[in-house]
Amino acid sequence: MNKVAFVTVASFLTQRKIQLQSAGDSQHIYYKLKSREEHLADALQNEYDVIIVGGGATGAGVSLACANRGLKSIVLESKDYASGASSKSTKLVHGGVRYMQQVFQLSEKNRMEKWELVAESLRERSNFLSMCSYLTQDFPTLIPCTNLFDLGYYYFGSLIYHCVYLYYQTGGHTFKPPRIVGKEEIQQHFKYAKCNYGVIYYDGQFNDARMVQELLVTSSLKGQNMANYVEVKGLLKNEQNKIVGVQAFDKIGQKQFQIKGKCVVNATGGWADNLRLMDDPTVSKRIVSVAGSHLTMPQKYGSRHWGYLIPKTNDGRVLYMVPWQGNMIMGTTERKLENPTHDPTVSHEEYMWLLKSFCDEFTVDASEAARDVKSKWCGVRPLVYSSNALSTKEVSRTHEIEVSKSGLISVMGGKWTIFRLMGEQTVDKVQELIGNKQKRIENLPKLVGDWTQFDHRKEIQIMMKMFDLPQSYAAYFLTTYGDRAYDVLKLIYENPENKESLHPQFPHTVGEVLYQIRYEQARKPEDILFRRTRLGFLDQNAIFTVYEKVFQIMAKELKWSDKFQQQFLKENFEYIRKLEF
Repeated sequence: MNKVAFVTVASFLTQRKIQLQSAGDSQHIYYKLKSREEHLADALQNEYDVIIVGGGATGAGVSLACANRGLKSIVLESKDYASGASSKSTKLVHGGVRYMQQVFQLSEKNRMEKWELVAESLRERSNFLSMCSYLTQDFPTLIPCTNLFDLGYYYFGSLIYHCVYLYYQTGGHTFKPPRIVGKEEIQQHFKYAKCNYGVIYYDGQFNDARMVQELLVTSSLKGQNMANYVEVKGLLKNEQNKIVGVQAFDKIGQKQFQIKGKCVVNATGGWADNLRLMDDPTVSKRIVSVAGSHLTMPQKYGSRHWGYLIPKTNDGRVLYMVPWQGNMIMGTTERKLENPTHDPTVSHEEYMWLLKSFCDEFTVDASEAARDVKSKWCGVRPLVYSSNALSTKEVSRTHEIEVSKSGLISVMGGKWTIFRLMGEQTVDKVQELIGNKQKRIENLPKLVGDWTQFDHRKEIQIMMKMFDLPQSYAAYFLTTYGDRAYDVLKLIYENPENKESLHPQFPHTVGEVLYQIRYEQARKPEDILFRRTRLGFLDQNAIFTVYEKVFQIMAKELKWSDKFQQQFLKENFEYIRKLEF
């Protein structure tokens, strides 16, 4: 970190009254975070440089980029942070091996676009992992091969993939080169695999919804504001028809108010066209909504350390099977949605296709595999119209930034891996629009949980000793919150009631839920079950066990009346029920 960046971060730490305390051989920063109510109070008093509509990966990335340029911003999310596609990804930080393969296909019409997308993504892949070590990791992925031609083809392709990464690398995390593996090594990781040999290449993995939370917390500590469950009802314009703010509605407090700002960024993902049409009813739609479905399977079907990539399924798609939080997740499908909803369900056809593709690749009993499915989920991913030919597997994930005549900046398309780049490029447009020339404070800002640059193994041991935790629980808190884990554990251990477990098979406690309500703006049980923790994505049967307990914790902490509780259950429990198999 350079001197200017250090002074700036130190200033923010002082302003937020963060206390540095010593514990044994390690020093821990205890962060004082704003509540949702404090953020909303700021919104009524401030005039912002940037109002960001959308609290997913793109909006959170723009918020951090604003903080890194000294701009004042607020994020407004109509539902919960990362409640859309940003929490429902395949959890990969990758360059896009599919696009690399398409570059060399004779029938490919957009060869250079695909090449640039791979190069851009591979460069950002290193940056991504360097920003947040505790939520990310690199991991090997196996491409299975059944003959020597395929082995040579995929090894050569993986080698080019690695060489492109080396050529465009500008620093950050480093990745190992690809290698060939035989049946004996494959069987050590995938005992049900049919292949005799394969190719190992390396990509990145992360915890998507927690990444959004850490981005927002970091931005908050750097002076930015944010509020979930605040819907933008209208755009405020001056006599020159330029945007000067938004008309907002707080769904929790049931209050309508105005927020003033120099420009508005549309980071609403699959619903970007709605805000574009609000700004100008004559514009053409640009977004293609695609449903991507996943299944969670027990770890016994996969590897604890390796991913598995089927490069070409029976209908020409790519299918990943990756280890994640003690399970294996499998996905993704691509189904075009004519009328997308915020929480689409996994269709029966997709469910059966995923299971069939899995059973075709492994020697497993289909009925047993179906019984073992632990969770299923589907997210709406936004692709940008580039032509009328819309076979979704051929539509790339390139992003576009559009500036309307009134000053609405819409960020469309893209993918998780390049969120940082999209944020920086969006703020470039913001600065052009408002006439601001502030340079970046840091080239690659670290997220809050990495500010103390701790040693993971050493910190786990310290945590185990300080709080008498089993190793798996200490690892969970560290890889979820980074250095903020001490804040969470401090709240858990300050009261015996806070230590009560939510579920015997998971490390979540009453105290963790309280922390997520007070400092991470959780306002509904599903915010806790699906996004602050990942319980709903790991074991959907478990959420039926803990839903009522989480509901009661929230009702007590947020002082819900009996009438409100009854109405809330009536409106929201159906959201959980529709996930039943």
